[in-house]
Amino acid sequence: MTVYITKRGDRFHSRPDCGSIVGPQRTAVTRGYQVYPVEEVSRAEAESRGKGTPCPQCGR
Repeated sequence: MTVYITKRGDRFHSRPDCGSIVGPQRTAVTRGYQVYPVEEVSRAEAESRGKGTPCPQCGR
């Protein structure tokens, strides 16, 4: 299964446009912080990176 993660996040997402990704990234840009790209990875890869919990908003 393909999931989406970010460098600083601690969960995986089922959609790259999840509000739990987009909202914080928008805020970071507004505040002048660096925004990391959303990565498309397998669920196993997400888990191996410590991001094995599904997002409560979009997770499966």
